[in-house]
Amino acid sequence: MGKRKKVSSPGRTPRSHPSSGSQTRGFYTPFHELDQQIARARKERKKARRRSLLTPEPLKALDGTSNSLSEEEVFLNEMSDVVPLDPQERRRVPRTRGPSSFPRFAEAEDEEVLRHLGELVRGQCRFELTLSDEYLDGAVVGLPPAVLNRLRNGDFSYQDHLDLHGLNRHEARDGVIRFIQESHMRGLRCVLLICGRGLNSKGKEPVLKRVLVQWFTQAPLKRLVLAFATARTWDGGGGAFYVLLRSTQGKAPVRSPAL
Repeated sequence: MGKRKKVSSPGRTPRSHPSSGSQTRGFYTPFHELDQQIARARKERKKARRRSLLTPEPLKALDGTSNSLSEEEVFLNEMSDVVPLDPQERRRVPRTRGPSSFPRFAEAEDEEVLRHLGELVRGQCRFELTLSDEYLDGAVVGLPPAVLNRLRNGDFSYQDHLDLHGLNRHEARDGVIRFIQESHMRGLRCVLLICGRGLNSKGKEPVLKRVLVQWFTQAPLKRLVLAFATARTWDGGGGAFYVLLRSTQGKAPVRSPAL
């Protein structure tokens, strides 16, 4: 008996086996390549979106057209209806200054200085103060008047001096305290302090001159200073002080009453 041959039915196409690239573990996966195409397209869209976020869009014309404009052109378009001022009507606007906290602090300190000077004049402190026009003298209570008179007349030659020109109030205070303390430790008896007349200060008032009196008569200098007096003309006049210091040896050429 002969072998029977297989004959395909008319109109039927023989099934073709998938290629090895379309198989996964022996299964036929016709959508594998389609999935890969979709994934690649999605990745490209993400890249394009990222590039669009990083790249600024060009400026567009104000009339809605797509022509790109430079920043200068946009500015000129915005300013096209602005009318410049008439040169004859121009005027300078005065500059205004805001409030400052420093003047308030300075005013409060000035009030404290004046209050202390008033107490000195009224004899409420351990210093006696004498005021007359440009002259300002002071001495500890009990100092012989003859000693203060000699200091006023410049009979005691000053042994060192300190010039306070160019210093602000806080710098001057630190400098005066250090200078007086060091002079006392060196055994000096008379020194000169140059404070100026205050002609260049606000209101042309001798601000440093007033605060010097306060520093002389308060701690830490009140235990070192015996007396102070406005200097003679050749030593600075109303812009300087002679300062008489206590002795460090216990035996002074002038009588210094105990505090």
